[in-house]
Amino acid sequence: IFTNLPVIKLIGQRVEPTLSLTICTLIVAILTSVPLGTLAAARAETKTDRTIMGLSVLGFSLPVFVLAYILILVFSLQLGLLPVQGYRSISEGIWPWLKHLILPSLALGTVYAALITRITRASVLDVLAQDYIRTARSKGLSERVVMFKHVLKNAMIPIITSVVIEIPYLITGSLLLENFFAVPGMGAQIVDAFNTADF
Repeated sequence: IFTNLPVIKLIGQRVEPTLSLTICTLIVAILTSVPLGTLAAARAETKTDRTIMGLSVLGFSLPVFVLAYILILVFSLQLGLLPVQGYRSISEGIWPWLKHLILPSLALGTVYAALITRITRASVLDVLAQDYIRTARSKGLSERVVMFKHVLKNAMIPIITSVVIEIPYLITGSLLLENFFAVPGMGAQIVDAFNTADF
């Protein structure tokens, strides 16, 4: 009503930033949470495990906008390494595109990774208690081979399931952060539509 443009065109103009932010956040979350969760399970009931799980609880409890403020303060205002707001299309180059996505992806990815870390730890601990793991160790296989070939391979099903289930949370979180970091994606489009009563 307000823009006199077809809805599909409006969505098409805004879908790239939202997809970029969602994909980058997924990459950040998975690359940090799976190794941390596996390490916590491998060293269960030690200081390492308690530290990782404590950080996981903190990451999940901390509101995403508070974490965003902290990241902006450190990496943009104090160190001057990354831009505070905005978005560059991937067609303008990989580094300008990535530079504008690092802070929002880290903010949202930290919260998302905290949950996956806990699920990874529980899944790996469950697999470590199985008989075939004891058999693999009794054959003389190194701990590294046991972890990568037997444990992680069988622990991935619950991890992948949790990643897929949490994607709607990830998308709603990216909508919030788009407005915070002035990324012109679907979140900004929804806010603009509300403000202008553009049904």
